[in-house]
Amino acid sequence: MLAVHCPRCGRPAPVSLASPDLVACAACHYSGPPPGEAAQGLRAAAHVVFQADVRRRQLSDALRRTLVTASQRHARLLVVFALASVPITGFAALVLLGIWISPDDDGRLVTGGMVVASWLGTLGAGAAVLALVRRRQRRIEEACAARPPAAPGEPAACHVCGAPLDGGDGAIARCGFCAADNLVAPAVLERVRARQVVILRSFEQAVSADLASFGRATSGAAAAVVATALVVPVTVFVLAVAAVLVGESMRLPVDAAVSYAAVSTAAGQCVGKIARGPDGGAVVRFGGFRRAELPQEQALAPGAPIEAVSPGSLVGRFVTAKAGAGVVEEVFSSPLTGNSAVVRGGGGTSFTSSIAGLCLGGSPPR
Repeated sequence: MLAVHCPRCGRPAPVSLASPDLVACAACHYSGPPPGEAAQGLRAAAHVVFQADVRRRQLSDALRRTLVTASQRHARLLVVFALASVPITGFAALVLLGIWISPDDDGRLVTGGMVVASWLGTLGAGAAVLALVRRRQRRIEEACAARPPAAPGEPAACHVCGAPLDGGDGAIARCGFCAADNLVAPAVLERVRARQVVILRSFEQAVSADLASFGRATSGAAAAVVATALVVPVTVFVLAVAAVLVGESMRLPVDAAVSYAAVSTAAGQCVGKIARGPDGGAVVRFGGFRRAELPQEQALAPGAPIEAVSPGSLVGRFVTAKAGAGVVEEVFSSPLTGNSAVVRGGGGTSFTSSIAGLCLGGSPPR
């Protein structure tokens, strides 16, 4: 805001480039010429304004529409984001429900944690987009907001030259002196009213700074909003995929706290994880990566002998699994699937399978 010290009371008094020889002080009601060299500085500032391209202080048609319909656009963005959140929320709820009701706890904490993290990340990304759009909106509003009226009933003043403004076209008024566009929406004027008046010795610097701020705020505004809305969700998706790939590639030492047993089933002698069933008896669980012939779990008869199986003892043995058959080359623990085995089949191909659900027997193909 352009202002000088009132010659009578010394308080800040706004001035206009349209009337460089007149100061109107709201505090002491002084009306007269500005002190000293102020009038000459104001004329120099006016020269700076009219030397600059008028487009540097005007809004494009697209940006004018953006500012006028800001509240409606934010409401639409919120509705679109809420609708877009329904699929990821439903997916996360289904996965968490499946984890909760499944008796198999291999990778339960990691999988559940990743689902919750992805859901929170999606919501956080959406909230970040909305916040960035709102922040960008406010930055543009403050860069082109008119100077609020000094008293009720008085007109707002141009943010560039300080000249009084007419009502304008709705929320935006074009200055009749310097042709700068000014946002005159009441809510915006109330927000910028709290900004302090800065008295600068060089009015040319004040005007140049205002034009530069206006240019920075409005340049590429629409493109920045679109880029933000596109980049953030894509980034979240890429990070989620990267997290899954990293989790799949991690090979940790076998979790020795998990006990396995080999029991007779319809598919032969198969390995399952020993656990306690709902009735308190021992059961063998074959997990979610089992062959179609295997049940999810099989109860052990009370007192029946249990053939314990160590994951390390499977290395070198021929096994069959849901993905095929082959020789176990390596056993390890995965954060996503728990204890797992690398099985090399015919033709030199290999696959990874959970240890629970492997069936023993047979011999490797020659």
